[in-house]
Amino acid sequence: MASIAVTSSDDDVQEKKKHGRLFTPLFYFFLWCGCIFSQSMLVSGFLNVVLSTIQVEFQMSSAEAAMFPSNYDISVAVTVLLVAHFGSSHKPRTLGIGMILLATGSLFFSLAHFIYGKDNILEAKDSEKNMYLCDSDSNADSKTDCIDETMGNSGAYALLTVGSILIGLGASPVYTAGTTFCDEIFPPQKVSMYFGISYGIGALSPAIGFILGGVFLGFYKNLGNPPEGLTVDNVNWVGAWWLGFLICALMGYVFGFLLLFFPAQLPECEDVKQKKLELNIQIANTEEVQGPANEPATPPEAKSQTFIDLLKDMLPLLKSVLLNPVFVVIVLGSITDSLIISAFAAWLPKMVESQFGVSSSVAAYITGGVTVPGAAGGIIVSGLIVKWKKLNGLQCAKWQAYIGIACIIAQLGFLIHCPTVQIDGVNSALNSTCSQAVEDAQCAARCPGNDVYEPICLDGVTYRSPCIAACTEYNANSKEFSNCCGRQDLVVEAGACDTNCKWLIPYVICLFLIMFLTFLNNIFFLTANLRCVKDSERVIAISLQSVSFRVFGSFPGPIILGAFIDKACILWNTNACGEEGACQEYDNTKIMVVAVSIAMIAKIIGTILYFIGWRLWAKREDSASIAYSDEVKGGIVTNTVTVEPEETGEPEKNGDLDKVDLTDVAL
Repeated sequence: MASIAVTSSDDDVQEKKKHGRLFTPLFYFFLWCGCIFSQSMLVSGFLNVVLSTIQVEFQMSSAEAAMFPSNYDISVAVTVLLVAHFGSSHKPRTLGIGMILLATGSLFFSLAHFIYGKDNILEAKDSEKNMYLCDSDSNADSKTDCIDETMGNSGAYALLTVGSILIGLGASPVYTAGTTFCDEIFPPQKVSMYFGISYGIGALSPAIGFILGGVFLGFYKNLGNPPEGLTVDNVNWVGAWWLGFLICALMGYVFGFLLLFFPAQLPECEDVKQKKLELNIQIANTEEVQGPANEPATPPEAKSQTFIDLLKDMLPLLKSVLLNPVFVVIVLGSITDSLIISAFAAWLPKMVESQFGVSSSVAAYITGGVTVPGAAGGIIVSGLIVKWKKLNGLQCAKWQAYIGIACIIAQLGFLIHCPTVQIDGVNSALNSTCSQAVEDAQCAARCPGNDVYEPICLDGVTYRSPCIAACTEYNANSKEFSNCCGRQDLVVEAGACDTNCKWLIPYVICLFLIMFLTFLNNIFFLTANLRCVKDSERVIAISLQSVSFRVFGSFPGPIILGAFIDKACILWNTNACGEEGACQEYDNTKIMVVAVSIAMIAKIIGTILYFIGWRLWAKREDSASIAYSDEVKGGIVTNTVTVEPEETGEPEKNGDLDKVDLTDVAL
C-alpha cells in the first residue's frame, strides 16, 4: 500500500485551541480507568459484601435482597445494545451520562440508610439491657412499631431497587462506548497496552471493594460508638455498609461530569484512522477501500444507519449463529458457569458468616482474599495455556469439557460445614428448668419475642434472650448476666454458643480451588466461542453470549440461591405484626446441601453440554475433512500437492482446516 501523508487540518488546529491541552487521550484514559475502577469496585465488590448487612438493617429475606444484583444484570442486558448504537455519535458524553446514572444509583443505596435505617434495639432501649431481664417490663406500642417498620422497609426496598437499576443502566457504556473511544484515540501499536492496563484495573477493583467493604463493616453504622455491649461479632451488628456506596457515588459524579465536556472526537482520531488504514486494521473489505494500484487508499464514506436498519442487518447473522449447534451448546454450557458465579458471588459472604460464626467484616476479608486471586489466577493461567499450546478452537472446547470434570470434583469442598447452633425450643429440646424459672418469676409475658435476638449461651445451648433463660441481673462493667435458670451461681456472657468448628482453613483452600478451576475455563470458552462461528458473525456471537449470560445466568443465579438459603432458616425475626424479616439463625447442614446441590447440578449440566459441543465440533471437522479429501480426489490439482491422511483417520491437528491452502486445488 502506498504511504499516506498525514497532515493536520485547520479544523484540527481550531479543535486543539478550543479544548486546550486538558482534553487529551491520556486524560480520557485516566477518566475511563476511573470509571472502570468505580464500576467494578461497586458492583463486584461492595454490593456482594454488604447484602447480608442490608438484610439485617431493613429486615429482608435473602430472596428479596438477591433482587439487587439481579436488577443490575438485567438492566445491563437490556440496554447494552441500545447504548452501543445510540451512544456511538458522542462516546465520551455517553460514558459521562452513564457514570452520572451509576453515581445516582449508588447514592440511592446510601440514602436508604439515612432515610429508612432504624435504630438498633440496643439504642432504642436501656443501655444496660434491663429490657432483656426476666424482671423487666415493656411499654412499647407494638401497633405503632409495626406500621413504621412496614412502611420503612417498603420504602428502603423501593429505593434500593431503583438504585440497582440505575447502576446497571450507568454501567452499560463503560465497556462499550468507553472501550471503542479508547480504540479511536490511541495508535494501533499502543492501544493493546492501554487495554491491558484498563482491564487489569478492572480485575483489581473487586479485591479493593472486598477489602474496603470489610473495613467499613467493622465501623458502626453511624460511624459513632456502638451501644454498650454491642460488638462486631454480635448478630445485631450493622456496619457502615453505606460508606462504600457514597464513595463510589462521589467518584462517579466527578468522572461523569468531566467526561461531559469532552468533544465527540479528539484531534488525534484522524491520525489514528490513517495509521489503522495503513496497517489494514479497520478495513472490512479491502476491495472497497483500496483504490487503483498507484493511488492512496481512501476510507469508505460513512453511511447513516437507523436502528431499524441495524436490526435488519443483524437478523441474517443472528439466524446463522442460532442455527450453529456448536455455538449454541457451548454458550448454554457457559450459562451454567455464569449462574454459579453470580449466585455464589452474592451469597458466599453470608454462607461463610453462618457456617463459621464470623462477623460480616471477617467474612468479607475471607471471600475477597480467596475468590478474587483464585479467579484472576484461573484467567491468567488459561491464557498462558492457550498461548503456550497454541490451541485452536476445537482443542479449547475439549479443555473446557475436562476442566468441567475437575471443577465437579473440586465442588465437593462445599460438603465442608459446621454444626448448627442449638437454640432452646427451636432445634433443641426446651429446657424445663429455665422454663419453670421464667414461670415462677412471672415474666414470660414480658420477655421479648422473635423481634429481638440477643442470644446467650448456657450449658451448650443458645437462648434467644436472657429473659427466656430467666436471667435476673446484668453487670454492665463485665457485660455478664447472672442468676439464670434459677441458679444463683451461674454467670454467662452474651452471644450464641461457639460450635468450635475447625474447618475454616480446609474450606478456604477448597474455595480457592473451585474459583481457580471455574475461571480457568474463561479463555478456553472465549477462544472456542470465537472460532466456532464465521469471522463475520463474531461480533453478534459475542453480543448474544453476553446477553444470554446475564439474562439466563447472572439474573436468576442470586435469586435461586437466595430463595433456597431462606429455606434453611430456623429462626426468623418476626415483628409485632407477625411479619417475617431477616433470618437470625440458619441450619448449616441445610445450607451445605443447598450449596452442593445448586453447584453440582449446574456444573454437571454444563460439563455434559461442553462434551456435546466438543464432539459436535469434532464431527463437523471430520465431515469437512472428508469432503475436502473427496474434492481433492475428484479435482484437478494445478500445483503439485500430496494429501496423506494420518493413520488414525483423523484430520491433522484436530481437523484445523485453516492450515490447508485451498487455492492450490482447482475443483
